[in-house]
Amino acid sequence: MEGFLNEKSCFDETGGQSIAARYASELGWDGATMKYAAISARTEVLTPFGVYPESVTRKEYDQFAAIADSLGEVVSQSCQGPVIMTDLDRKFVFMNNQAIYAKTAVQNSIFGVVIAFFVLLIKTRVFHIALFASTTIACVLTSCVGVMVMLGWELGTIESILVGILSGFSIDYIVHLAHEYECSEGDPNERIAETFGALGTSLFNGALTSMVASLPLIIFCQLQFFVKFGVFFLLTITFAWLFANFAFIVLLAHANIPVMRSGWKKLGVLTFCTFVGFAYGVGQIYAWTRDQ
Repeated sequence: MEGFLNEKSCFDETGGQSIAARYASELGWDGATMKYAAISARTEVLTPFGVYPESVTRKEYDQFAAIADSLGEVVSQSCQGPVIMTDLDRKFVFMNNQAIYAKTAVQNSIFGVVIAFFVLLIKTRVFHIALFASTTIACVLTSCVGVMVMLGWELGTIESILVGILSGFSIDYIVHLAHEYECSEGDPNERIAETFGALGTSLFNGALTSMVASLPLIIFCQLQFFVKFGVFFLLTITFAWLFANFAFIVLLAHANIPVMRSGWKKLGVLTFCTFVGFAYGVGQIYAWTRDQ
């Protein structure tokens, strides 16, 4: 073996490089035994500087894993250790991160909407108000994510964090209107008129100042995180205000359900039943995201 390693490498035109020097990282010879040997392979699909969807990279990863398993069955007859597959360009690491980003974004979004529902249900003690408000928050979340896709954003660390906190940002205007609607008196139409009379101007001014405050981040910042956060904040505030005023209130007016506050005992039973239903749904979605 030592004589083979001292031979000149045919890849060196000067003839001064030995095989041991050429393959120092691929051959683990300690002078007595061969500790490891590496084999390099390339795929025509993945390139070192390309960025690919998780599904594309996953397909190539599965093929390389199958090759490693087949080699392991052969070399295990003569070697002591297993075959280990690694990625020098870190494509498979990025593939795994993509799967984590997607799973955490979906899970955080679901948990955010569920938590918002129970907070509104406990605060207002009116089931349909909490349900309509949570549905509106889900619409805001879906709209923001849709625009992010239209802008060409890829799901990375920044985007996954932004999607996870979106529910908390979008609940502000909706919860104000829901609380004011629940505290008002009269039929649904009178409650809506009183709600807009009390909060309409304040919410519009708050939304307008928040939108204007996000513009310096978009225009003047150079760091990608702050630029994307500014765009995300602008989208969230815009959609939250639009859906709160033109979707949530419209749902309440169209449903025309009288506000009947539930007692704490009845509310506890209702909350428990709803929690069981939501927990089952979240469990099913979590199982689905884990298998993807």
